[in-house]
Amino acid sequence: MSKEEMETSSRKPLSILCLLLLSILFFINVVSSLNDNAHSTCNGSIAECNQDLEILMDSEINRRFLEEKRYISTGALRKDQPVCNGGGKGEPYSRSEGCLPPQSNPYNRGCSAYYRCRQDA
Repeated sequence: MSKEEMETSSRKPLSILCLLLLSILFFINVVSSLNDNAHSTCNGSIAECNQDLEILMDSEINRRFLEEKRYISTGALRKDQPVCNGGGKGEPYSRSEGCLPPQSNPYNRGCSAYYRCRQDA
């Protein structure tokens, strides 16, 4: 064996040993950091202690919002049409009967005692 062959053959096991030691140290570091996080104490509320996880958790409100079904009617897709049957060009909807519901309590003066009205007249 030549001198060069001996040097390369002795370097291979040494490099493998160094790589193995580095990987073992890395795994020990990872395991110890996981144990530190698992046993850390927090004197605040659950939300304060788990702030980073709270955003990732699914909440009941988010689930309800996503569960809602909203549809657009075909009438909303027509161009240049009023929402209801009211108002011509330049006329407000309040003048027509299409958009506004009928009055629930129309104004009625009734009969005052001054005029001495009868109920049936």
